[in-house]
Amino acid sequence: MALEMNRRAFLSGAALTGAAAMMGIAGCSPKEQASTTASSSADSASGEKTYLEQKNYDISQTKDYDVVVVGAGGAGMSAATRAAELGLNVAILEQHSATGGTTMFTEGLFAINSHIQKEAGKNPPDLGYDLFTQAMDYHHWYANGTLFRAYIDESANDIDWMESLGIKFKGVGTMCNNVYNTWHQYDYQEGELSGKPYVEQWTAAVKNAGADLVLNSEAVNIVVKDGTASGIIAKESGKYVQYNAAKGVILATGGYSDSPELLEEFGKNPKRIQPMGAGDRNGFGINAARQAGGTLAPSPGCLVFYGGCIPGIDYGTHLYCASAFQPYFWINQDCDRFVNEYYAERNFSFSGNAQSMQDRVISIVTQAQMDNMYQNGGTFGCGEYIHAGEPLTDLWNEYDAQVKAGNDAIHKCETLDDLAKDLGLDADKLKASIEKYNGFCAKGVDEDFAKAAEYLFPLESGPYYAFELNVGIFSTVGGMKINSHAQVLNEDSEPIPHLYAAGCDAGGIYGDAYDVSICEGSCQGFAVFTGKMAAEHIAGKSA
Repeated sequence: MALEMNRRAFLSGAALTGAAAMMGIAGCSPKEQASTTASSSADSASGEKTYLEQKNYDISQTKDYDVVVVGAGGAGMSAATRAAELGLNVAILEQHSATGGTTMFTEGLFAINSHIQKEAGKNPPDLGYDLFTQAMDYHHWYANGTLFRAYIDESANDIDWMESLGIKFKGVGTMCNNVYNTWHQYDYQEGELSGKPYVEQWTAAVKNAGADLVLNSEAVNIVVKDGTASGIIAKESGKYVQYNAAKGVILATGGYSDSPELLEEFGKNPKRIQPMGAGDRNGFGINAARQAGGTLAPSPGCLVFYGGCIPGIDYGTHLYCASAFQPYFWINQDCDRFVNEYYAERNFSFSGNAQSMQDRVISIVTQAQMDNMYQNGGTFGCGEYIHAGEPLTDLWNEYDAQVKAGNDAIHKCETLDDLAKDLGLDADKLKASIEKYNGFCAKGVDEDFAKAAEYLFPLESGPYYAFELNVGIFSTVGGMKINSHAQVLNEDSEPIPHLYAAGCDAGGIYGDAYDVSICEGSCQGFAVFTGKMAAEHIAGKSA
């Protein structure tokens, strides 16, 4: 069913759920000056590349810890919990007023050979080898094979560890109809945000382990002494606080989804990309690691696409499901189909790839199709938010609200000539494209993209609805080059002392696309794995 909550307020950071109270921290010292180098990928006066703002900070307090974790999403809370469990003195800094970040929107995570999977009878022979090979082939071996192997081999142990912390799963399943059933879904109630109980359970684990959780703490720079990461400068209530880290800094800030500058630097068009999530993912972790001498992993521009979306519409809403996630009829700026629309379900990451290559993407739906989805549901659902065949009862309310708000990505016209004029398209090309497609539907054969006959739905008559789509992303994944201990590596592949990257600040798990058709939830599973591995390495407990 649709989620009964205001996602947009969450996205703007105004109504984050799963909040935890700020915990007091001792060890303050008098004001002192701290100077760091930085900017936004500009060269400093010395000729060195800098990535963060270059300034002197008026430090109001210094606080001493063994480990400082930046970011309280899945990766950061995994790192902080494990480090504190192992006896380290830990601070975890979160820029928002609550924990969770974009993890709040996740529905589950990847693992293989867990007891949950085995008990469900979903454990085919040679799963580890077969899945590893399939995933690495999917990534064309641009992913780090050693890192990915370590990740999947440890994944069942990660499930056991999370359960020991009080984190609950309701079972395993699959997206994109793959055969592996490795998607471990959180135990949540219908109508609530899927990641909410998961984040609440992690937050409790952080507290129970004894880590100091500091909310509303915005990391602004990294402190590096003699080539060693030694702390973080954070802005809190308009003042600067320096958190010294005697043994390790773990960067887990969620990547750079909300940074147009980094999206563009890594070869993407930010004007065509709509990020979903907690907001404020400005790439601090990646820039801080680069400032400290780290190098990027291959494919730093890897985005976790979820396909097309109307600008301003959230993933998982009924209007999103109807307009962008059905196997109907999509065209580009030239009125040409450009992909098998079934990829909305088969592999929405690849659907996003195809859509990102177009200057414009337009989804066209008839009145009859809209009415049918309202009454009987879509051919496809939307993850765990909406199930296939579930009536889209909020569809018209959401549609009317967007029209009233003046969303110019939504069009309705009685005729194709009027629709072409409204969209600024060539009417003859539009009608020819639809006539050709309707011919495929009549024959039951898609001669262009081989869409199966059961997904060939003709556009028989108006009124017509056209939805201009951006490309939606859950997150970015390309980040810093790390080893299997989550240590950030320099350009010579040597670890930078005391510096770690976890989750979306780390790279090496993917090639150029999310492997949703093989390893659903691999991004969230990787977040837990890398956070945990970083903590264990700092504590001297890694294998």
